[in-house]
Amino acid sequence: MPHFLDKFDASKISSTLRHQLASNIVPSLVRSLEENSLTPEISHNLSQVREIHEASDGRMRLFQPFNPAYQIDHGENDTVVLSLHRDGRPVACAATRLLWVGESLAKDMQSLRLFYHDARQMSHAGESCIVTAPTASLIADCHIALTGAVFVEAGEKPVVVKALMRLLHIWVYAHWKWSWLAGIAEPAVARKYAFDIYGFTSVEKGIFREGRDYMLLVAPRRYYETQVEDGLLNDLDHPLGAPTAWAAGQALAMAEAARMGREIRAA
Repeated sequence: MPHFLDKFDASKISSTLRHQLASNIVPSLVRSLEENSLTPEISHNLSQVREIHEASDGRMRLFQPFNPAYQIDHGENDTVVLSLHRDGRPVACAATRLLWVGESLAKDMQSLRLFYHDARQMSHAGESCIVTAPTASLIADCHIALTGAVFVEAGEKPVVVKALMRLLHIWVYAHWKWSWLAGIAEPAVARKYAFDIYGFTSVEKGIFREGRDYMLLVAPRRYYETQVEDGLLNDLDHPLGAPTAWAAGQALAMAEAARMGREIRAA
């Protein structure tokens, strides 16, 4: 599989942001992994996720959008898997799928279209998903980048999962066009990792599936753009969920405009 840098061309963003990523952010994150004897590698085949799942002895759960048994014809246009290897052995991974959302994300989940290439043929009798998370009904007629299949072997340093998730989402931001980054996580995982480690800006209750409750994690594309602009992604001590200088400035401008009785549109 290609090294992360071999598959990084940042073709979907401006030349200014490409320079910021290529000269500063990405090399810094790659070095932080190499200092832990880890090499990041890119794949577009979900079989990589399945192999790591099988090697984890059940510690990693294989969510349907990342299970090759339920996803037909996935590939470079809609799938990326970032895995970390030490001495040729994978010790961590995370994946993102580029998916089109039609009427709403809530309806795509409730119809099971989000989970299966062919929900009618692949889902089992009585299978359901109930969605009450408010934002899931608002996300519609757009591409989302759905992240999951996150796994890091026990004993790895915290820097590993931080760098893993930032590199994955940098690749997704730079190579694909999407409106929302999204994820689905159990409450304990969402509360611990969603903001500072995974880099989502909003967490909502309201997904119930197969006897388990989950939380919806989302972030708009503009959020990742501000993280790149402010040069914060390579600072692993900076929580991804913390507001950037751009966000703080935008909030102050909107508050001042409100005081002056004017309207201001967010960029």
